[in-house]
Amino acid sequence: MFNRMAIIILSCLTLLSCNQTGKYYPPDWKDTSKGASSKADSSASLVQPVETDFAENDLQLFCNNEIAPYCVLLPLNEFKEDYTDSLLVKAQHKFLPKHDNKDFTSIDVQAFTIDNKNNYNTQLFYKRDKKDIEEGGLGIDTAYIDEANHLYVIKGYLPNYMNMKFVQVNWILEDRIAVYFNYDEKDEAIWRRRIAVIIKRGVAFSDK
Repeated sequence: MFNRMAIIILSCLTLLSCNQTGKYYPPDWKDTSKGASSKADSSASLVQPVETDFAENDLQLFCNNEIAPYCVLLPLNEFKEDYTDSLLVKAQHKFLPKHDNKDFTSIDVQAFTIDNKNNYNTQLFYKRDKKDIEEGGLGIDTAYIDEANHLYVIKGYLPNYMNMKFVQVNWILEDRIAVYFNYDEKDEAIWRRRIAVIIKRGVAFSDK
C-alpha cells in the first residue's frame, strides 16, 4: 500500500514539459541582480533555517547524463536505484531504501526540458505545480520560492495518511530539475536536515 501511495504522490507532482536543452550554475554561483529574493506563498509559511552540518558519508553526489546533465546530493549509502519500475521514463531515476523497500520512503529525481521562453520562470512552474497538487487532493504544509536560486519547494501530506509526507524541490534553469522525497513523519528530523543540505548545495552541471 505504501508504495502505491508513493506512486500516487509522484503522479500528482510530475509535470511533462517541452523540448529545450540546458546547462547549470556551478555550486558557488550567486545571483547579483536586483530583486533577487526568497519569499513564501501567501497561504504557507517560509521554511525555518535548519542546521546543515552533516557527516561526509551521509550524502553523495548523483549525476544524470540523460536529456540534461546534472548532479545533486542524495543519501546513496542508504538508497539503491530501482531499475524495475516500468513507469520510469528517460532522465527519471527512482531510489528505494536498501534495507526495507516495502517502506513508503522513496526518492525520485528527474530532468525535464522546457521551452526556452520559460527558462528561469520559477513563478510559472511553482504556481502550476501548487495548483496541480491542490487539485490532486494532496495537502500542503509549506510552499515557497527562492528567486535568487531559481528554486521552489513544496512540502505536503496525504490527507488520509497524515504521517505520509512529501517534499518537492525544483530548480527552474534552462531545464527543470525536480527531486521528490516521500517519507514517514517519524523520520522528519533527518529528512529536514538532508533536504536543507541538498538545497544549499544545489544542482551542478555534469561533464561526465
